[in-house]
Amino acid sequence: MTDQTGLNVTVADGVATITICQPERKNALTKPMWGTLARIAQELSDDSDLRCVVIRGGDGVGFGAGADIHEFVRERAGFEKARDYGMLHAEAVQAIQCCTHPVIAAIDGPCMGASFVLAAACDLRIAADNAKFAVPPMKLGATLGYPELQIMLDLLGEAALFEILLEGQMFGAERAREIGFVARHVPIADFDAEVAKTASRIAGGAPLTQRLHKKMINRLRQGGAIDAREFDEGYRAFDSADFKEGYTAFLEKRKAVFSGK
Repeated sequence: MTDQTGLNVTVADGVATITICQPERKNALTKPMWGTLARIAQELSDDSDLRCVVIRGGDGVGFGAGADIHEFVRERAGFEKARDYGMLHAEAVQAIQCCTHPVIAAIDGPCMGASFVLAAACDLRIAADNAKFAVPPMKLGATLGYPELQIMLDLLGEAALFEILLEGQMFGAERAREIGFVARHVPIADFDAEVAKTASRIAGGAPLTQRLHKKMINRLRQGGAIDAREFDEGYRAFDSADFKEGYTAFLEKRKAVFSGK
């Protein structure tokens, strides 16, 4: 279904796909869309039947042109409005980052500004060879907030992030792979199939394993001491029905059927 803000959600075989559908703005994201995206991410996170989430652009116009610049004067002019907008944007990308399930950003065409930040919040990024990237607030006299900068800094490191922000240059899928932004890039003709195969591989893994690894990596990214409860959490999987099923299936030379328990 597509809600009135232009976000389409479909679910098949344990994979939820969020499609950004605002072709007249090259899939730029409006303020209402950020709020809806945060809600959708939370609802999907709470769905224990899911195994993977994919975020992509629709209508053949790319992953996204960033925040919808046409609403900047109305929604972002001045400190108060800019801060309110920034908090909503941060809430949405953090909801994606904290989603229980692994999240894939499927990137074709433009992936600019706030859309770049959204992709950075995902766990895995796959690009078509026609993908183009840039984060050019320096051309608008705008700034990103600390939450968005932290997400990109954790992923890219200082050198790449400074290059992207200070120069504001557009770059392609090969450079995005070099700096570690995308895991891989494929010809546009193979893009949909590659995204589908990747989601299927993730969905086919033991759900508790996938969720715990994501949770633990996010916790390590936060820094600070790991307490005893957190330290032991990863080993709880060895008490699960999924672990029993996994090693039994291996010994019996069959495909495991995981229940997420």
